[in-house]
Amino acid sequence: MNSTLTTICSIAILFATPLLSAKTLEFTIDGIKSSKGKIYVQLFKGEGNYLSNKAYLSSIAVAKQGQITIRFNDLGVDDLATDGADANDLSNDYAIRYYHDENDNASMETNLFGMPTEGYGYSNNAKANYGPVKYSQIKFHLASQTVLNTSTIAY
Repeated sequence: MNSTLTTICSIAILFATPLLSAKTLEFTIDGIKSSKGKIYVQLFKGEGNYLSNKAYLSSIAVAKQGQITIRFNDLGVDDLATDGADANDLSNDYAIRYYHDENDNASMETNLFGMPTEGYGYSNNAKANYGPVKYSQIKFHLASQTVLNTSTIAY
């Protein structure tokens, strides 16, 4: 009887642990000028993946004039630090970039000089200056249960 109870408790703890440590990232984009097209959002884990354009997670949302919030739910213990983790643990640094694909062709439009002609932005509300922003400007650390980040889109 005692070993059966121990086994049941062990199984319950095993399955509950990922739920207790699952985290949510909420990313709000302000200033969307129209409801045309879609908003493409990429979440990067680490500088190397950002520089090599390898998104960790992606999301596509129907554009809505004004503001939208993208949620990356159930990021588990393997993805994020636990609440007691070292705040200097670089393995939990992430970055977001996004663009508003108004003409719905799944591509960011640019002019002859390579400057975007559709809305775009980055986490930490970083602004591009003659090229893409540096990872150090857009990275943020995920350690708490719910992380909020807001950015205003640039057109």
